[in-house]
Amino acid sequence: MSKSKKSFFKNSVALAMLAGVMTTGQAFAQNQTTEEEAEEEEAIVVTGSRIRSEFNSASPIQVITTDAASLAGVTDTGDMVQSSSLAAGSPQIDATISSAFVTDGGPGAQTISLRGLGANRTLVLLNGRRAGPAGTRGAVSAFDLNVLPLSMIDRVEILKDGASSIYGSDAVAGVVNIITRDDLDGGAATLRYSLPEEDGGSEIAGDITWGTTFDRGYFNVSVDYYLQEETLAGQRDYTNCAVDRTWDVATGLRNDVIDLRTGERACRNNVRTGLVWLYDYSGSGNLQRGVGANFIQYDPTGQIGVVNPGSIFPTPGGPAEPGAPANWFQVDYNRASLGLNNSNSPFEQNSSVVPEIERATFFTNAGFDITPRIEAYAEVLMNRRETAVNGFRQVWTYLYSYDLGDSLNPGWTGITVLSPTPTTDHADASQRVDYMRAVAGVRGDFDGWLSNVNWDIYFQHSLSDAEYTNDRILADAVYSADGRSDFGTTGLFNANSIPRPTASCVGYNTPISNRPCVDVDWMSANLMYGGGFSAEEEAFLYGVETGTTEYTQTYVEASIGTDLFTMPAGNVAAVLGAVMRQDELTDTPGEITLAGNAWGSSASGITQGDDTTTEVFGELAIPLLRGTEAGDLEVSLSGRYTDVESFGEESTYKFGVTWRPNSEFLVRFTQGTSFRAPALFELYLNGESSFVGQRAVDPCINWAQNLIDGVISQRIADNCNADGVPGNWTGAGSSATSFRSGGAGLLQAETSEAQVLGLVWTPNFANLSVAVDYFEIEVENEIAALGPAAIVFGCYNSLSFPTDPLCGLFNRVGGGGANQYLIENINNSFLNINSQVNRGLDLTAQYGHEFSFGDLTLAAQATWQFEDTLELFDGTGQDNNGRNGDPDFVGNLDAQFEHGDWTFFWRTQFIGHASDIDTIPDTNGAGTIRYDIDQEFITYHSASISRDFDRWGIVLGLANLTNQEPPQVTTIGAAGQSNLGPSLLASQYDYVGRRLFLRVSRDF
Repeated sequence: MSKSKKSFFKNSVALAMLAGVMTTGQAFAQNQTTEEEAEEEEAIVVTGSRIRSEFNSASPIQVITTDAASLAGVTDTGDMVQSSSLAAGSPQIDATISSAFVTDGGPGAQTISLRGLGANRTLVLLNGRRAGPAGTRGAVSAFDLNVLPLSMIDRVEILKDGASSIYGSDAVAGVVNIITRDDLDGGAATLRYSLPEEDGGSEIAGDITWGTTFDRGYFNVSVDYYLQEETLAGQRDYTNCAVDRTWDVATGLRNDVIDLRTGERACRNNVRTGLVWLYDYSGSGNLQRGVGANFIQYDPTGQIGVVNPGSIFPTPGGPAEPGAPANWFQVDYNRASLGLNNSNSPFEQNSSVVPEIERATFFTNAGFDITPRIEAYAEVLMNRRETAVNGFRQVWTYLYSYDLGDSLNPGWTGITVLSPTPTTDHADASQRVDYMRAVAGVRGDFDGWLSNVNWDIYFQHSLSDAEYTNDRILADAVYSADGRSDFGTTGLFNANSIPRPTASCVGYNTPISNRPCVDVDWMSANLMYGGGFSAEEEAFLYGVETGTTEYTQTYVEASIGTDLFTMPAGNVAAVLGAVMRQDELTDTPGEITLAGNAWGSSASGITQGDDTTTEVFGELAIPLLRGTEAGDLEVSLSGRYTDVESFGEESTYKFGVTWRPNSEFLVRFTQGTSFRAPALFELYLNGESSFVGQRAVDPCINWAQNLIDGVISQRIADNCNADGVPGNWTGAGSSATSFRSGGAGLLQAETSEAQVLGLVWTPNFANLSVAVDYFEIEVENEIAALGPAAIVFGCYNSLSFPTDPLCGLFNRVGGGGANQYLIENINNSFLNINSQVNRGLDLTAQYGHEFSFGDLTLAAQATWQFEDTLELFDGTGQDNNGRNGDPDFVGNLDAQFEHGDWTFFWRTQFIGHASDIDTIPDTNGAGTIRYDIDQEFITYHSASISRDFDRWGIVLGLANLTNQEPPQVTTIGAAGQSNLGPSLLASQYDYVGRRLFLRVSRDF
């Protein structure tokens, strides 16, 4: 055992001995109830408050039940929690998003981000206790909702305001408390099945639970299995073919590029096949696209040679360019010629939209009364998740022709450079995450004069042990097979030398992977027309690697609670407690990544670090008025002192007031501070480097024409011009290098302040409860890695260019030569930005009515977001509220009618209007083409009918009843957004479609 671990366990034992007999801070009774009241109504413990519902708590909460989720066809914990109105209005990491982008926790991970502040700023509890993170790769810091299946959950309670003073670091945006079932007395088996109308995306799950209670305790055990079938891009029209979605302003008609082979709207997906870019390495040393010939294209059908789409060819409608290989045609780079592109590769159609996920979970909890006043309790959770993602990508290289005056380039006098861009499906990924969490504790109270003192002490340990496997293309193999078998020592972009041609690389071994070199036919007919490399070429170019990630969290907490003294309005209750926690992260990438030999992918080292946190906290509940003409008034106070080994000390507080002027109204107000110490990966992430194409990051490329076309703003054009970048600069050349590393010793902790003012109305004349809460949260010194594109764009879009701090995070090559104007290095490391502010209004309402023929219940939850402003530095704020992926309104409305053993259920989910019109032009620069960037109000409907029998229960229904498709967006030009085919890619929307769901259960 390491020295740090020995010290931690030694201090933990000492803490437990000093704490003696203590109670949990989580069980602090802010709203005291009499024994008679407790008998009348079940108590729910959430976020330190003893409450009876969402409508009488000092702190605003939202409760989600698994019963309602099951009736709506929800089969997954992530879906249930992320559909809360507190989360649905902002970007979430679900299985689709984590497979499409590089996200914290790796592909397949599902986390929860309240108020759009990020999963790192939302604390997840499991039965009131902090739950350890799970996932893959170096950026693991948040709880993965895959860990706990829906079958084991009773309800989820979400605290809407910050609570670091109660639960410690990370509770900035709020707290999600997942409560497991503990009321079993007997057994039950359940089978759940979801079948989409179209192929792909089915879900099947089954669980067996059993529990018993006896005189001195209880015991529950549950086993769950879940399998989600993969959904492919090509299985849905709305994820398959990314058409332009543009309109002619004058006529109002669609103005998409037309596929010249089919006459249909052309697919403009991310990857083109059959294209070879042409460049001219001129005598001046500048690498640039040719004026009259931008790319050549392979077409074995010969149709390119016979169609005549305007002035595409040097000889309109003529045959292939003289001197070109058979079936190769020279095509200008203009809008009409794009109709000849093959931009819907079979590899892209067979890529994962929703990955395959398989999970198995075991959970047990038990309690035993050691004495009438002392109970021992324990929980054990074990989960395995396996995720498989089918991917695709392009790979490109540079080939050279040394014939001056090449017939492919009439009038050129330099060296012809060909850059093939074949597509490959060697881009798959898979993960296996094993998660274990164990809790053991003892709690109780005293007899005699200490009878009002209760205590709790528990020990918790969690372990996430994961492997992640990725397909890789070997960089040294690509460079050795493209005519540079010297591995680039005299490369194309060396201004002081000319690349030497190599007829063959056979007989040469690659310098890193040590593989015998194979001559790759980069322009083979099969490869260029969407096929793959030959078997021999694949064996040479391809590799597979496996990395490992381990995250452990060890935690001990002890606390003691009592009534300090009695005031006229009641007892003053108090809790004192202490916590020690140690987190440790070790991520070891695969050998190809460690060697920096993954072509077009990040190179990184081993990320390793640990941290120890020590905390002391206290809470008070002070009743000031009770039963008076002014009503009931109570004040709650909490404070916490935290010492983080890697960061230092921080104190937080929370103040709450609850005023009930009469039996119908309750006014509540809370104000408090929170903080978040940097996560382990933000501190210790080993240096990552990746190569980013110039076109992917540089808004100054061809800025003069792009300004006319509306691709960039006047401000960006002016700043590019001021930086000396020519207006027709093409950006051709080597990729930029992006660096990212941890900020240990540099990063400050985030701090925040939150206020919530709420009004609850429960009229006497109806079974109605309504809660309205105004919230405002401001986070300062927020930690972020902005991304290479955001850094460069933010610099050139800044009013304070070139003194904006972002402009100091990258550099351009100067001094003339082949590389002049290229962006060379980008520093994408973690840094503290200025602030993020989120404010809005929450509505929670419930109504019930008993008819002679049955009972009706209506429940609504909605959130109006007024502001979601991110300010990188002073004066650089941008309000994302109402933008695509961040709608200003979301809500759910459930209607449930019970008639005897029958239940009828209908859920409507609302996603408000969203638009990027404030940040993206909705027309091109000439005002002739209109873009689709404005999304309408969308609703999803689910309906079910259920019947309870003696021991059986059955639920049958339809989810996404109207088969509502995701919103469609323009995919090109200035309006280009994150998309799946023609659909906007955002976590609010359904990419599977209408589906039948069935739930059958039996008690035994």
